[in-house]
Amino acid sequence: MDTKPVYDIFFNPELKAVVMNWHGYSTSRQLKEGSEKMLKTLIEHKANKVLANLKEMILISMEDQNWIEHSFIPRGTEKGFKAIAIIKPKSYFNRVAVENIASKIENRDLMIIKQFDNEGEAIAWLNQVEIEKS
Repeated sequence: MDTKPVYDIFFNPELKAVVMNWHGYSTSRQLKEGSEKMLKTLIEHKANKVLANLKEMILISMEDQNWIEHSFIPRGTEKGFKAIAIIKPKSYFNRVAVENIASKIENRDLMIIKQFDNEGEAIAWLNQVEIEKS
């Protein structure tokens, strides 16, 4: 039996960012649980940037996309979440879901979102992006 966790989330002090690695399929409960853990870690470390490796993530449901856009992101930005570097999913359908969420959030000017094909590019961007302290 595969006991690999669906996600691992931690603060990277060198990057000064929270790192989220997602693996395979996650239920709605797991997605929300992991997202809340990411936000808690961000607040604890007074960080404002996230590296989200979604490469192996399978799918984000429409219901969860709406939750991310209308509940999670507004709460996160209130707590200092300002920028996210996303490593794009390999799954076509999840890539479309992530692009859909990102475009809606960017249109509302809530945070800076950049998508990358690999971790090296994402880390390089996070290291140079300037975030205004609010």
